[in-house]
This record gives sequence, structure tokens and C-alpha cells, in this order.
Amino acid sequence: MNRIGEIFAKRFEHWNLRIPEEDLDKRRSGFIHDKGWLIQYCFGEDEAGEYMDYYATHRMTSDVHTRIRADGSVESLPALLSMRPCSEDPDEDRRLEEEYYRRNREVERMLVEKGFDKFTINMILSAGLIE
Repeated sequence: MNRIGEIFAKRFEHWNLRIPEEDLDKRRSGFIHDKGWLIQYCFGEDEAGEYMDYYATHRMTSDVHTRIRADGSVESLPALLSMRPCSEDPDEDRRLEEEYYRRNREVERMLVEKGFDKFTINMILSAGLIE
């Protein structure tokens, strides 16, 4: 788990954000809400070994959803898209909008299944949870 904590700390080094040692040791889910960031994290294990997933959102960047494995490898996972393609053709634009919200709702369900239940207003709007 030390490798996971090191990789996470390196990614957020500019803001001096770290996963609490106790959470790493106990593989306990949690969140960081500091310096403009909302970062939720959880631990798991699959056929490739132990990992920590995190979802990070900040009003000044695009969201990221990342898996850090105990072996040090890092994988990008689906994140909410904040912008959608548009078209001047009304039918095409409606289709693009429906596709955008359908994809983001799938990502939202994935996050909730992991226990990531804290949402910023931008996340809520991107997932189409309120109009």
C-alpha cells in the first residue's frame, strides 16, 4: 500500500494532499475535501491484485477517475464529461445531448456503486441529476 500512497502523493504534490496513513494501512475508504479538491477513494482487489480507486474533482480542471495498483501501475477509469459536443442540426444536437447524459449517468452509477456519494454541483449538472 505504500506504493499506492506514494503515487497518489506525487500526483497531488502541488497541493500537499495525501491519503491518511491509517486509511492506507486499513484499506479504509474516505475522502479529502481540501484546497478546492474533492477526492473520494476506495480500496479493492481483483485478479491483478490490490488497488485504490480515486475520483478527483476541482472546479478548475476536468474530473479524473484513476486506479492505482499495488505494483505501481496506474489506469484511467471513466470520469464525468463536463462538456458535450453540439450540433446546429436540432435532431443531431438532441441525439448528442442524450448520448452525453446517458454516458455520464452510467459513470455516476459506477461512482455510487463504489461508495463515492459526494457530488459537487458541477458533477450533478454533468450527470443530468437536476435540470
